[in-house]
Amino acid sequence: MELNLIKSIGMLKHHVSTEEVAQILSFLIENDSLLLFSFYERNLHLIESEIQEFINERRLFTNSEWVLPWEETIPHWDQPNHTPPNIIWFSVKTKDEIIKAIDIDSLFRCVVVKESNDFSKYSNVIFQQEYYATFDEENFEHYIGFTNKVEFLNATWSELKNRFHVNLVE
Repeated sequence: MELNLIKSIGMLKHHVSTEEVAQILSFLIENDSLLLFSFYERNLHLIESEIQEFINERRLFTNSEWVLPWEETIPHWDQPNHTPPNIIWFSVKTKDEIIKAIDIDSLFRCVVVKESNDFSKYSNVIFQQEYYATFDEENFEHYIGFTNKVEFLNATWSELKNRFHVNLVE
């Protein structure tokens, strides 16, 4: 793994399993915080009923707030009004639930928010990205990104170093 703390975000380059990604995400959650995964409401009818139930049973609310540290792209906006799409935010608590949420969307977006806080006071946005490592379309590099580098360094860095081999890249 390589940890790169670029200007506004941190990026953790990895080649680990879904279970290990879930472990990394669990390091980012404090005892009094929730991990909320997102799912586009308009896509709910496209997935199996078992997955719909999993999301709906854990759904806390729906909004259209874009949280990623870059602008939403036009193809994702709802037509005809070009408005941000409705996003379901659902809570996962156990490692198995985190794994299931990642299996639903391996390029996930989630936030960490204190249980007593409003959604708008989330403390960290976490997302997974993949980029072509070479021109071979089957060769991807995976990254877990996060927006709160201070929280990561204070709460997660030591645990991550103890469990995984991580190089800090500046």
